[in-house]
Order: sequence, then C-alpha cells, then structure tokens
Amino acid sequence: MPSPVVGLFSPKAIIHELASVDRDEVLDEMLRAAIAAGVLPRTRRPQVLEALQERERRGSTGLGRGVAIPHAKIPGLRSHAGIVARSSGGVDFRAVDGERVHVMVMLISPDSRQEEHLATLRWVSLMARDPDFCSFIRQARTAEQIFEVLQERAS
Repeated sequence: MPSPVVGLFSPKAIIHELASVDRDEVLDEMLRAAIAAGVLPRTRRPQVLEALQERERRGSTGLGRGVAIPHAKIPGLRSHAGIVARSSGGVDFRAVDGERVHVMVMLISPDSRQEEHLATLRWVSLMARDPDFCSFIRQARTAEQIFEVLQERAS
C-alpha cells in the first residue's frame, strides 16, 4: 500500500531555506510558496492563514525533535496541499520539548477528506521520530534534495 504522501509534495512547494524567523511569518511564507507552486488558490490565503494561526493558538504543532506539522482543514477546498520548509537557525514553534523547529511540514486539507488528512499527519509524525529523516532534510542543499528525502521515505 503506498504512503498517503505519494503525490502530495512537489519540489515547487518546498522552501529550502526560510527567510522568516517568526512562527506566524513562517506560516505566511509557506502559504505564499504554496500559492506560487499552484497547490493552493490565492483566494484562500487569508482563510488558510487564519485557520493555521487558530490551530497554533489551540496548541503547538511543534512535535519536538526539531519538527512541526502546521495543519488545517478548510471547507470547500478541492485538494490537499503539502508544503515543506527548512530553517537552519530554527523557529520557535513552542514545541513540546522547548527546542527550535528546523523542519516544517504543512498540510492543508479539504474538511471533507478527514481520513486522508489523518493518515498524512500520522505519516509525518512517524517520520519526525526518525532521526535520519530530520538529519537528511537539514543537510539538504536544495529543494530537490529535500524532495528526494520525502520520496525515498514515502516509498
């Protein structure tokens, strides 16, 4: 059975090195990348940003070990959007372990496709526990190399 993330990510929706250092700015930078990559409609940006910020207010999506999974379910959205970003310096996501986050995997899903959303969250959570996954993404020099790590782990 293929991983739920096969086809979810593309090199165009990967930020090799974030410019932003503040959590809310990072969320917005990742959304702008999703729009530029064509995986999220521009008109949805305010709604999705608000949903992501509200999710962070309810509890941090920083899992620990340098990984965060900001995510939201959006009414009326037609397809999933997956965006990956890396920050060498780290971002304060108020992670459960208190550490800065270096790898962010954002998932934006239609609210009508809860099972796929949960399956993808489970997969990313599992990958976050793998020290090699995080290490390889942190060492990648290009978005394409980050994409290769995702593809390898999804197969």
